[in-house]
Amino acid sequence: MWGKREQVILWTTSYLPLILIMLYRFIDGNNFFKNTKWALWLKRNIGKELFEFFLILLIITFSLLLFRLITNWLFNDFDDQLKMRRIGRSYSVRKYQKISVNDYSFFLITLLLPLFSIDNKSVVNLVVTLFIIIVIIVIYVKTDSISICPLFFTSGRNVYRAEISDQTKEIEKVNPLVRLDVIIIIKERTLDLNNKFRVQKLVANVYYLTTS
Repeated sequence: MWGKREQVILWTTSYLPLILIMLYRFIDGNNFFKNTKWALWLKRNIGKELFEFFLILLIITFSLLLFRLITNWLFNDFDDQLKMRRIGRSYSVRKYQKISVNDYSFFLITLLLPLFSIDNKSVVNLVVTLFIIIVIIVIYVKTDSISICPLFFTSGRNVYRAEISDQTKEIEKVNPLVRLDVIIIIKERTLDLNNKFRVQKLVANVYYLTTS
């Protein structure tokens, strides 16, 4: 089971591209390096628009690589231990469905809004925005909301709402409460409901699955 540390790492990494872009806009808006040799060379040979295009492309590429590294670092050990049955329990997945796009709306708003509505030249605006991001991360961590973290998609993992059970269908008919309504994270896009899965709880109602 995860603690708060893993969640802080996931959410901080998720907001890193926004933070890097904001820092660049703050530096550029205040002309901190305007008269340096390399800045003059870039202006003369490349142009600001092309430079910013490549910079954004570099930030996106770096972020995607970092997303993958972080998720692999967090989950590879889970995969190995689950497959060797050192951790977790065997469950059946009774039904599953994709999480609604609406579940990601708050994250997308907090990611995009600062890019289009805030004057990045102001140190006050920068500090306030960074503080708000920290508060948002704290809220996500406190509420165990890792299921809407976008890093899972960059690592080839899928997130579903599901009903899982470690009991037989006969027992479930007698006592439907043995089924758990949970969020599952798994590599497979399509799940065979006839198979057993090795399951480990991450946080709250979020579980990580591998095929047995």
